[in-house]
Amino acid sequence: MKKNKSKGCLGSRIIEQWEVLAPLQNRDFVRLWLATGIWWKGLWIEQLVLGWLALELTDSAWLVALVGFFRSVSLPFIGLLGSTVTDRIRRRHLVVVLQGVNVVGIGFLVTLLWLGQLAYWHIVLVSFINGGAWGLDWPTRRALIPDLVGKERVVDAMVLENFIQNATRVLGPLLAGTLLATLGSLGALAILCAMGLMSICILLGLQTDSRAPAAPAGMRASLKRVREGLRYVRRQRGILGDLLITVAMNVWAFPFLTLLPVFARDVLGQGPMGLGILGAAHGTGSFFGLLVVHWGRRRWSNELIFTVGSALSCLGLVAFSASTAFHLSVGLLFLSGIGQAAFSIMQSAIILVQTTDDMRGRVMGTLVLAIGGGPLGRLQSGAMAGVWGAPMAVGSMSALAGLATLGVGLFLKGFIRREGGKGGEGGY
Repeated sequence: MKKNKSKGCLGSRIIEQWEVLAPLQNRDFVRLWLATGIWWKGLWIEQLVLGWLALELTDSAWLVALVGFFRSVSLPFIGLLGSTVTDRIRRRHLVVVLQGVNVVGIGFLVTLLWLGQLAYWHIVLVSFINGGAWGLDWPTRRALIPDLVGKERVVDAMVLENFIQNATRVLGPLLAGTLLATLGSLGALAILCAMGLMSICILLGLQTDSRAPAAPAGMRASLKRVREGLRYVRRQRGILGDLLITVAMNVWAFPFLTLLPVFARDVLGQGPMGLGILGAAHGTGSFFGLLVVHWGRRRWSNELIFTVGSALSCLGLVAFSASTAFHLSVGLLFLSGIGQAAFSIMQSAIILVQTTDDMRGRVMGTLVLAIGGGPLGRLQSGAMAGVWGAPMAVGSMSALAGLATLGVGLFLKGFIRREGGKGGEGGY
């Protein structure tokens, strides 16, 4: 009997030593975690493959950037009103349907490419639809996490999610480059479609009935909920600072991903494999950054880690934009990726920890609204790349993002708390 107890407690003893693994005791979290890992991997592949296809069809940095613009152009609207939809539906049902939308979109491109009928506007259309689906899907998956693991384990869950996300950030671009080089665009898109179907199969096993505590009743009530969410954000300095930095990063820093095919081919003289390595370098840095964040969160507040990490990511991108050597560029993207890990983990963790249950869906909607500033950045980066070249566009915009991030951290009173540990409103 004693022996059996010892065996039964083996997992518990491991978790006591590796506290960050505690969310894996929840079966629904494990399913969501694995399905989301496939989902993220598909996202990295999709961005590079569609960007490469657009570059081959148009030979225009501006039109490549425009694909990224249309992918995120609907996010401001979804951020404002998305919770009026997502708060009415069980979250597990919603993520399955939205994953299905993504699969149908990629399947449409596969069919057109196979028939030899694919045009640039088809890529734009699918990017627009899949981007809108992502705007509802991503906050819904994040809103599920506190219900599955509890608020006290949210940061642990975010570390685990970013672990698998950054693993796919490495493997996704490498796989995209390999598929493009060996199977061509058609093979890459077909594999992407199959991955989406696999993710749906895993999500169908979810048992949770998680949903918003109260669904909006009618358009007037929905708009009232939106206004309440915005007022709530203004009063919470930790959340407000989080959203301001998110706007800066999405408008000025993250558009570099859209122009990565241009850097690979036109600046560094690389083909699909070189593009994959550049994308993987950023993901590898993010993977390493998880260890840094996990170590630092016991010493500094979530907000401080978020601010410093975001600024470091921008610094790496500024240096990357000035490089014309492939190996140096890989190293600088690795450095930027370390800071990206801090941004990715703490962006949602700050909000999920500090937000009340009834406000969670609405505040996650404001996060999508903040991310929705990205289309402006993609238009700006595409226009600047067309006139002055991709390096000038990425370098100047990343510098602006870094300065804005430091400005929020230094001048938004009450945003950064410097203590770490588990005490305090937002620290773990």
